[in-house]
Amino acid sequence: MKEFIKSAGLLLGCIALARFIDLPANITPFMAMAVFMPYMTSNRLLQLALPTTLLFTTDLIIGLYGPLMLFVYGTMLLTGLLSRLLHKDNIQTLLGTSVLSVVLWHFIVNGAVVFFGNGFGPLTPEALLFDIRLLVSTLVFSSLFYGVRSLFTQKQADIIQISEYKNVRF
Repeated sequence: MKEFIKSAGLLLGCIALARFIDLPANITPFMAMAVFMPYMTSNRLLQLALPTTLLFTTDLIIGLYGPLMLFVYGTMLLTGLLSRLLHKDNIQTLLGTSVLSVVLWHFIVNGAVVFFGNGFGPLTPEALLFDIRLLVSTLVFSSLFYGVRSLFTQKQADIIQISEYKNVRF
């Protein structure tokens, strides 16, 4: 449990830090975090609340952006719910859920942008290019999270196997 808390803390710290680094527009680990939470914990409240809470906390520091925030946070919650419902512990499902989440994001958030009259519609080249960056970053971060978790899980299994071997008496 102590190791899980350390790795989860490191993951969350890196994600929060990524909000303050000058990354290109829509290159962010937040969607990947929302998709990945069922791989980290079985706690359903944590799966849904943590990505949105972390996003909101960093938005308080960076700046709030009006009614569009409701659609952004709603889509993050929907992504967490979708990931929880589709969750299977394999990379293919993780990547498929990542793609589906970005497609939902693209239509929901860009639709809201059109509704509030301050941006490009979902099928415009500008919106498509903008959200292709989100798709790439979500796939990269999801894969990275999965790879690190797999390494950590394998390391734990190796430690358990070594400790069991040491306890065998001849």
